[in-house]
Parts: sequence; structure tokens; C-alpha cells
Amino acid sequence: MIEEMKKRTRLIVLFVVIAVLSGPKAYGEISPAEIQKKMESAIQIEQKAQKKADKWAEEKQNILAELQDLKHREQWLDFQQKKYNGYIKEEEKILENLTRKKEEFEKIKMDLEPYLEDVYQELKSFVENDLKFLPEERQKRLLFLRESLDDYRVGLSEKLRRILEALQVEANYGRSIEKTDGILNLQGEKMEVSFLRIGRLALFFLSADRKKVGYLDKKTGQWKFLDHKYAKYVLKGIEMAERKRAIELVDLPIGKWETVKRDAEKRDDVQK
Repeated sequence: MIEEMKKRTRLIVLFVVIAVLSGPKAYGEISPAEIQKKMESAIQIEQKAQKKADKWAEEKQNILAELQDLKHREQWLDFQQKKYNGYIKEEEKILENLTRKKEEFEKIKMDLEPYLEDVYQELKSFVENDLKFLPEERQKRLLFLRESLDDYRVGLSEKLRRILEALQVEANYGRSIEKTDGILNLQGEKMEVSFLRIGRLALFFLSADRKKVGYLDKKTGQWKFLDHKYAKYVLKGIEMAERKRAIELVDLPIGKWETVKRDAEKRDDVQK
């Protein structure tokens, strides 16, 4: 750039000299001072023009750099737009899936609520007609379910969980034996007894002094005495329920008492 400027300056000086010598004041009519003044003026004009040219060249480079940056930014924005368009399509799919699931849930809700009510009524009827054991506990559970189903603040999933939990508890009763203590009023006599539940098949009692033994008649719902010979077998069952004795077979009257009694009499006749 400096060398080019020097060349241009020399050309200007030469041009001014030629112009001065070729003018009307040639051949000694123009003084050296005037020539010097004209040369300096021409050089200043050229320097100003050069500064403007340099400034323009710098601005041009800046504009080109800015244009290049804008081009890169445009490419980046195009890439981001394509990427976010993909995100939007994916979110639209998710939203569509959620909307479909919501509609399915509403349909399930419409079907499930009356179904839970039907299950509750069947469970209530089953308990009322089942072997009469743990009456307070089972009635309390039914009352809790009734209140849960009627409470709008309890979510549908929680209502379902509580119903299933109650069904599981009732189902477990049929696979277990249990011993509980209580007071029994039988034929006007109150006595302390131990109750023995054999699944859902039978419910026996044994008095604290072990002199009286009996069972609950499922048909009538009344307690009845058994022959005292069954006391030892009920006691064994109680000890097994308390895990005080290893599991073994015991001779207990399970089923319709009339049939059990008849079979027992037949065995007694055979033994005689």
C-alpha cells in the first residue's frame, strides 16, 4: 500500500510539473514557489482521496465479514428451525397420545366406578352369608369401603386399591387357621372361650376350663355343643394356630354336622 502510494505521488508530481511547464506561464513565467504550492496541493488532494479509499476498503471488508457472519447465522437458524420443527412434530405426537389416553381413561372411569360398586355389594353379601368370624373387623372394613366409594375426594385408583386390598384379606381367610379369645353366651351361660377358625370351613370354641366344646352351625348361625371327645382335637388345632405344635391331621367335624355325626356313629358301630 505504501509503495503504491509513493508511485502515485511521483506520478502526480510529474503530472503537475508537466502541466505547469505546458501552461501559458511556461518558460520562466512561473516561479518555483508556485510550482511547489501546486505540487503540495495535488499531493494533499491525493492523500485525502487515498484515505477515503482506504477507509472505504476497510468498510468494505467489515461489510463482507458481516455478510459472511449473517450467512453463517442464517445457516444456523435454518438448522435450528428444522430441529425445532422435529421437536414440535414429536410433541404433537405425544400430545395426541396423551389425548387418546385421556379419552380411554374417561371411558374406563365410566365403566370402573359402577363396577366397583357391584364388587362392593357382592363382597358385602358374601360376608353377611359367610361363616360368622371376626364380625367387628369385617364390618369395619365394609364400612370403610362404603365411605371410600362415597367420598369424591378419593381418587378412582385409590378406590380400586382399597377394594382389591379388602378382597385379598377375605381371600386369605380361606387359606389360614386362626385362634382368638372372647366371651361366648351360650344357652344363657357366659363363658370365656378360645375360638378356632379353620379357613372358611368351620368355627369351633373351647371353654377356658376345656370342659365344653362346640361349633357354629353355618345354616342357623347358632352355636352348638359338640361331644367332649372333640375337645382334644380342637385344642390341637388351637396349638397349631399358635405355632405351638407341628401341623398334623386332626379329627374335627367339618361340614354339615348331621352328616358328620352320622359318619361318626357308623365308625363307632364298626369299631364295636
